[in-house]
Amino acid sequence: MLTSILGTRLSWHFANGWVFEPAIVGPDIVDYHLKEGPHAGRHAIQHFYFQRVAPGVETTVWYEESGALVHITWYLETQTVHRFAALPAWLAEDMTVYRGDNQDPAFLEKIRKLSSQRQDWPRHILNDEGYFKVI
Repeated sequence: MLTSILGTRLSWHFANGWVFEPAIVGPDIVDYHLKEGPHAGRHAIQHFYFQRVAPGVETTVWYEESGALVHITWYLETQTVHRFAALPAWLAEDMTVYRGDNQDPAFLEKIRKLSSQRQDWPRHILNDEGYFKVI
C-alpha cells in the first residue's frame, strides 16, 4: 500500500473529465500538467501545505496565481481523492485562459492582469471526487 502521497508520480482523474498527467507530488510542491479538461495544456508548479490527518489520509492545499484556492484530500488505500476548490468568477467563466505555464513570466502577467480587471466573486466551487494511479 502507498504510505504517503509525497514523492509520487501520478495520473490523477476527476469525474468531470479533468486528467492531470503527470502530476508529481514533492515534499512541498505539486508539479502538474492538465492533459484533459477545460484548460488542457496547463502546466503549473504549486507550493502547498501538507498534513497527514490520519493513517492513510493526507491533505494538500495551495493558492494559485489566479487566486483559486485548491484543497485535496488523498485517501491512500483506495487511491481516491476529494477536491474542494474555490475559483474566481472570471476564471470559471472561461477556463481556457488558464492554458499555459505558470513558470512563464508572460503567462503570469496575463493572469495578473485578468485577476486585477475581472470580478472575483461569486466564487465557483468545485466539490468533487476522483482517483489517482501511481505511474
